[in-house]
Amino acid sequence: MSMDLIVSILIPNVYSGLIYLQIPGGGVFDVILPRPLVETVLQSSPHIEAGTLVNPFNSQVYFSVMDHGEKRGFKEQIVTAHAEVTKVFSFRIIQGEEHCLHDPEKVLIPQSLAEKIFGKESAVGRHLLMEEPVWTKEKTELVVGAVYKDFPGNSQLGNVIYTAIDPAFAMDNWQASNFLCFLLLDTPESALLVEETFNRNFDFTKIGKEEAQIQLTPLHDVYFESAHRDQRILRGGNQESILLLLGIGLLVIIIAAINFTNFSTALAPGRVKSINTQKVLGSSDKVLRMSLIIEAVLISFFSWFLAILLLGFLRQTHLFTFTEAGIDLVNNIPLLAGTALLSLVIGLLAGLYPARYMTSFSPALVLKGNFGLTPKGRQFRTVLIGFQFTVSVVLIIASSFVHIQRKFMQEFQVGFDKDQIAVVELSGSLYVEHRETLANKWKSYPGVEDVAFSSEKVGGQDTYSTSGIDMNDITIPYYSIAVSPNFFSVMGIPIVEGRDLSLADEKSSGMPMILNKQMRDKYGLELGLMDFRFFMGNIIGFSEDPKLTSLRLQDANYVFMTGVPYPLQISYVRLSAGTDHFAAVDHIRKSVAEVDPAYPVHIEFYDQIFNQLYQKEDKLSRIISLFSALAILISIVGVFGLVMFETQYRKKEIGIRKVMGAGIRDILVMFNKIYLHMICLCFVVAAPIAYVCIRKWLENFAFKTPIYWWVFVMAFILVATITMLTVTFQNWKAASANPVKSLKSE
Repeated sequence: MSMDLIVSILIPNVYSGLIYLQIPGGGVFDVILPRPLVETVLQSSPHIEAGTLVNPFNSQVYFSVMDHGEKRGFKEQIVTAHAEVTKVFSFRIIQGEEHCLHDPEKVLIPQSLAEKIFGKESAVGRHLLMEEPVWTKEKTELVVGAVYKDFPGNSQLGNVIYTAIDPAFAMDNWQASNFLCFLLLDTPESALLVEETFNRNFDFTKIGKEEAQIQLTPLHDVYFESAHRDQRILRGGNQESILLLLGIGLLVIIIAAINFTNFSTALAPGRVKSINTQKVLGSSDKVLRMSLIIEAVLISFFSWFLAILLLGFLRQTHLFTFTEAGIDLVNNIPLLAGTALLSLVIGLLAGLYPARYMTSFSPALVLKGNFGLTPKGRQFRTVLIGFQFTVSVVLIIASSFVHIQRKFMQEFQVGFDKDQIAVVELSGSLYVEHRETLANKWKSYPGVEDVAFSSEKVGGQDTYSTSGIDMNDITIPYYSIAVSPNFFSVMGIPIVEGRDLSLADEKSSGMPMILNKQMRDKYGLELGLMDFRFFMGNIIGFSEDPKLTSLRLQDANYVFMTGVPYPLQISYVRLSAGTDHFAAVDHIRKSVAEVDPAYPVHIEFYDQIFNQLYQKEDKLSRIISLFSALAILISIVGVFGLVMFETQYRKKEIGIRKVMGAGIRDILVMFNKIYLHMICLCFVVAAPIAYVCIRKWLENFAFKTPIYWWVFVMAFILVATITMLTVTFQNWKAASANPVKSLKSE
């Protein structure tokens, strides 16, 4: 089954005709375009029904509202776009006017934010006062024009504030790439015509790329294509991970179907006599088998119905926090229909063997009572149980390594002293007007050693402001981070050559900067002046190589500079060892409140930042662990049913063995040996499968945990122990029964 078919089944086709624009070959910035290019594309074809640019780089903005005479502050992301964004993405308007963004003062806000700010009161017409500038927009007081229903968490558009970009902003700047472009075409098939016509007529030398061409791609393809991109621009994910989870889900369903088959077979002793009585009374095998199959299908369909009810209940709780997709049943009709059909197919397949099995015995054989242990029947049931054991072992090993990798990432030595740092996000105005005041207030607390600032939250994201150096016919890419002079001392990053930044550097006109050691060693860079494409930089030192991105990525090049003309809104408060974090955080909040009582202070420590950075791995770990627990539970239930079936037909054997001197221990060992041998065989099959899967998954990380042998042993011991306990519990009654009674009944 192709991934496109899977996506079409699992995701409603709400993006028909919706296209995003890119210029292939641009690397990270192939979808980030200059505004004049976007505007030209939007006007290029009658097949474009609507289109919009979206500025994904607008950060959170501090604004305030008046609530019954009291000023309340909020910090939310504000995205600027064209007014047609509501048509392109089919916003579901709850309050207000859908086309309100044609008024430059109006904004669209999500329902969740409207409730957060205004409660049950209507948000339409309420004023939002911008306490700091909104990039690409001059207006500082905006009015809520409409409230839209929140998008699901896995949508490309976020649940943020939308407002119209200023008409004249960057309209003539062909070199500044800052915007995404989305188009709504009359039909999806028009994309190729629009693309070819534009590429044939447009002069790409305007953007400095003579050989460039635009490419129009359906939006439903963007998720897997954007796995390598900055996730703040376009959401993306790993296709292998999706297929892995889908495969695991199907495996769990398969072992559940196997258990259904085993239990139906285990009920044969109680039903075969009834079935053969119906045969004697004239019922045909065909009719009897059909009735048993219909019964299995109805049971499977009823289970699907109960699952839907359970899902409806769980979506009201916080138990599904590991999924971002909307699980509103009304909006997932194709998924409901597909799973309903799947339940019918499973019921049919799971009921075929028991129906044939229970109608295949002659009345004479039934009266003898030994039909249950036919060699073929035992082999078939053993194979089914063996499949369950194999799946369980694979899932246990997989979930263990996902957890180990997640722990490895969180405990990795990142090259800076993160343990005693409180990260505080400020507004631009707070930094510009009150930086020194706040730093002094914070340092007045006995547990605060020093305070540093930077332009971005280091160590908390996979990408930063990107640029490059042209040198020796190559371009050296690097991440640019503006910092305060004491940044390296506060963060505990050693300087290995040259000198550290100083207060004098902050006021210097020579753009003093420090590069990381990797950049020096790889490209042979030296201290002194260097041409950085758009400016001359003065390299005054080289630092050790801090790991400022996740372990999914290789080490990067970093250029740290000071004295930049824009705010450094991320502050790092270094706490002394043993300082009460709660008291220190309370002091930081009170200090900010003394300067601006309305500002919503957000304070984090690096354990929280890393949890956010690795949330995908955390969710994957929880999902696979849940599937593993389900697989083990279902497998043990299957073992329980098979042991019950075996015990029913071996009572006479057990009785004879006890008469011949066998004790309870001997009987239990006999049964446990059978399943222990089965588990050993299944482990031999499961271990290589798990190894290949884990090695493939770990290839997504530049830094990864070793594949430990003891995890495989642990999985074997866990499955074996649970199985042995189940077998012992189930056979204890038969092993301790009076042999005279069992022989008499036989």
